[in-house]
This record gives sequence, structure tokens and C-alpha cells, in this order.
Amino acid sequence: MSTSRIFRASMSLFTCLALFMAMTSGSSAANSQGTGGKTASESPAPTGPVKLKVADYSVNFGGRFNLRGKTGAARKGHVRIQSRVNGRWHNLRKAGTDGMGRYRLKLRARHNLVIRAVAGDGRVSKTRRVTVIGHIRLDRSERYVKLGRKLRVSGVVVPRGVRTVKVRVRGEGVMRTRSRANGRFAFRWTPRRNGDFSYRVWARKSRKSTGDSSRPHRFSALRPGEASYYGPGLYGNGVACGGTLTPTTRGVANKYLPCGTRVTLQYGNRTVVVRVIDRGPYGAGRDWDLTEQTKKDLGFGGVGTVWTNK
Repeated sequence: MSTSRIFRASMSLFTCLALFMAMTSGSSAANSQGTGGKTASESPAPTGPVKLKVADYSVNFGGRFNLRGKTGAARKGHVRIQSRVNGRWHNLRKAGTDGMGRYRLKLRARHNLVIRAVAGDGRVSKTRRVTVIGHIRLDRSERYVKLGRKLRVSGVVVPRGVRTVKVRVRGEGVMRTRSRANGRFAFRWTPRRNGDFSYRVWARKSRKSTGDSSRPHRFSALRPGEASYYGPGLYGNGVACGGTLTPTTRGVANKYLPCGTRVTLQYGNRTVVVRVIDRGPYGAGRDWDLTEQTKKDLGFGGVGTVWTNK
């Protein structure tokens, strides 16, 4: 092959290569202009701050509360929810975000929390505080206690832990103790007089939760009294507080209590609550006269000692 033909072939190859490189460069420039100077593989920059919203800022112990927010980046990813303990942040939960950077999740309330959201690129939200509401679980207590014996009040504070606990018997004063590490506590109280009472238990707040109180609990302190019964031979007669005495009439007679007063009577393992319907008894040393139906309800023998709140 002659030298001139070799030269023309080389120039043709060089021209084709130059044309290909020019076309490739133009395509890249167009792509660059279409994406704002970024390649298609790059992600859009965040457009706003990380946001964290809490639906409920106070939650009962063990309950769930809702969290939601945005990472400020319009792309899928993840967010971490962190809590601060002793000045350090610890991860609680990791949640995914949708194409708009939004997330939503639920957490269970076990103790007071200071939380924040951390986006995948390290940006953080403002902190939010969630307060846990503690409560008191009381054991089943006695409804009646005889004078000279002790009323026991016990239960557990939740969240469990060592806390100051107090019980107030209305009109009788306040007692204090401390719960154990497992949250258990117990009181013993000796009534000084008969009557109807109520008490409530309070637990002081702690680092884990707020303080709380139980609902009122009622009980009766009972004193001994001598009683008899009446009825046979008197049925059909009127009673002092109005009405007619019959074999099925429930009630008691007393010399001093106002008509209609509710009286708790206990004999053995049986307890009844009846009203004052008549005057009496007039036998020496006796406090109560029971109607025949009340006597049957109590299993009372006829003459003896009953325990009463009045």
C-alpha cells in the first residue's frame, strides 16, 4: 500500500474519533444542565430542619404515645429516636421515612423521657419532653375492722422503686412510709373510735414519673354493743319512725339515733346494713333491738353482742 493511501486512512479514523468525542461531550453537558449541575445519582439537598412532634406530653405508665415528623429531605431514608439519660443520648427506635421525608411511630411509656429525632445525615430536631403518670395499685383491704385491731393498707407504686408513700385517714391524720425497691408498701393503723372512715394513698413523684394518689377507700370501725330482738306479738303495730312492723321488716330500734340512720351490724362472719326504724330497747344494758328479719339475716341467737359502727 502506498504512503498516500495510508495517510488518508489514518485521517479518516482520526476524524471519526473526534466526531464521537464531540457528541459524547455535548450529551454530558446537556445532562449536567438538566440536573442543575448534578449527576443523576446525587440526592437532593435537605430543604428544611428535622421536625419531631409528640401527640401526648403526659402518658399513663405502660401506655403508648405517638410521634411524627419530617427529616427535611424529600427522599426515603431513616430517622433515629434518641433519649437522654444522665447527659448522654441513647437510641430508642429506628424508623423509615417516605419519599417526602415523613415518619410516624409509637413508643411505650416506661419512665419520663427527653427525646429527639436524628436524621440519617446527622441533623437533629429540637428536644421534646414526655412525662409518665404513675399510679398506685392497692391490695384488697378489709371493709370492716373491730376496735382494738389494726387496719392493714398495702399495695405497690408504679413505676416500681423506692419512694415516699403516705396514707391519710380522713379526720384521723397522716402516716408515712417508704416503698421498697419492688414498689411494695404497707401500713397498719389502729382506729381510736368507731365510725365510718375513708382513706387515700399518695406516692411522691420520682425521676421516673409524677406523683399520684389512689381513689378513696371506705371502711367502718366497729364497737361492741348488746342487742336483743323483737317482733312476735307486735306485728301489725306501728313503729316510731313510721310504717308497720311485719315479719319481713328490716331495721333496728335505738333510743337516741335519728330515724333513718344507716347502721352497720356484724355478728360472726355476717354483716348487714339497716336503718333505725323504731325506739328502744328498754331492757337494762342493751343498745339495740333487732327486727326478726334482721336477726335472721345476721344469724343472731336472740340476745348477745353485735359489732356496730354507731
